[in-house]
Amino acid sequence: MSGVVLDETNLSSEIFDGEVVAVNFATGKYYGMKGSAQLIWEMLREPVDPTMIEMALRTGYPDLDDDDIASVQRFLDLLVEEGILLPASPIASPKLPDIPNRASFVRPELEIHTDLQELIVLDPIHDVDPSGGWPLRRELGDS
Repeated sequence: MSGVVLDETNLSSEIFDGEVVAVNFATGKYYGMKGSAQLIWEMLREPVDPTMIEMALRTGYPDLDDDDIASVQRFLDLLVEEGILLPASPIASPKLPDIPNRASFVRPELEIHTDLQELIVLDPIHDVDPSGGWPLRRELGDS
């Protein structure tokens, strides 16, 4: 994997009490991210090389082991699979974000929720069938 960056085209995210909550309006999926996900998410706001994320984490958490680094790589791979990250040219080395009460490293977790997919992808203003009214339900996976 070369450089990556968040694809915020159809993505909206907020951070609540250290947990990242994101919604992909194109797919209707929403995500809960815990552990060190907030640190990683903040570093992904600008184009970055994932190895630089590892270096920043190792600097902030000297006791990181290989399993911790593997969990970060799995987290990044899942974000790519979900279409949340785009390839990008790295611009600068990330710094570990300043997050209050940051304690020891906790492996990132990604929860994927699909229970509201149909509601999230509904666009009642634009998905109108002139002869049948609205909302015109779109099959998931269509763009």
